[in-house]
Amino acid sequence: MKTALLAHLGLALLVTATPAISVPITLDVTVRDFCSSAFTSAPGCSSHTDFDNDGIASVSNAVAATLGPDGKPVLQAAASSVFSTASNFDLWYRDAPGINQTIASSLTFHETTPGSGVYQSLNSGYFPINGLGWGNQGNAHNYHFTMELRTSFTYQLGQILSVTGDDDLWVFINHQRVIDLGGIHPSLDQSVHLDALGLTPGERYPFHLFFAERHRTASNLNILTSIPFEANRVPEPGTLALAGLALAGLAFFRRHR
Repeated sequence: MKTALLAHLGLALLVTATPAISVPITLDVTVRDFCSSAFTSAPGCSSHTDFDNDGIASVSNAVAATLGPDGKPVLQAAASSVFSTASNFDLWYRDAPGINQTIASSLTFHETTPGSGVYQSLNSGYFPINGLGWGNQGNAHNYHFTMELRTSFTYQLGQILSVTGDDDLWVFINHQRVIDLGGIHPSLDQSVHLDALGLTPGERYPFHLFFAERHRTASNLNILTSIPFEANRVPEPGTLALAGLALAGLAFFRRHR
């Protein structure tokens, strides 16, 4: 008994002395590829006027302060050099056969220091669909796409979010816009302290991030945050099938017990 106790104590001390291990957070995102307005030779590819746009402008309040009923941003800016119409904008984050192609991708967040609770996803040169969808269309990268991230988190006092992005980048927490970097522009920074949002500690809230790359120069998406994002990964079809069989087997066992 004493030997077992000492062995257990030694194991506890070993576990206590082990340095904290940082586990990355990988989140599923949806990327939609668009045809360049200067390149329409891909079969079935219809160009979208908002992509490969020659206008350069940062536009605040381009989208409404609250997400629409379907959880998508709503364009409220008048037609300008970087936004055409609300109906064209509605296609940015919705599946539109012949206009865009939907591709599953992911973003990975790493702790800045193990155990710090501060995570970053650094993507200088963010081109997640090179060679995919409609292809690079004669360019070095596939420059014409949007990205949508949906997840949730539990709010605690002191949480922050800082982002750097080009082109358009909007973040909504609890369906309210908290980051506003609309337009075609070089990399811009913006931060938000969640304590200023009127959230309730311990409550769970939805988080939406919308990004767009629309110009053939650069693409950057850098995120630094102390928000503990919840996993939003969708199980593979095979995994879902196995889970269904397991549940069916359990039900059968209970009926015949």
